[in-house]
Amino acid sequence: MNETVKVLMSRDGLTQTEAVKQVVTFFKSMQSDFAKGGDPFRWENDFIQEFRLEPDYFEDFLFRIC
Repeated sequence: MNETVKVLMSRDGLTQTEAVKQVVTFFKSMQSDFAKGGDPFRWENDFIQEFRLEPDYFEDFLFRIC
């Protein structure tokens, strides 16, 4: 997730606080949904749309949940 934060800061000009908040908010929503049986493929699509990053970055989010 640190790599996602770094990209958001450099590419989008976000401060570290803003980037971390965006990533943490997304991760907590995803984690909560997974606990209820959520679909990882839907979250991958949401990740790509929200962050405009390659799916490779999403793997880090999945590994933190496992």
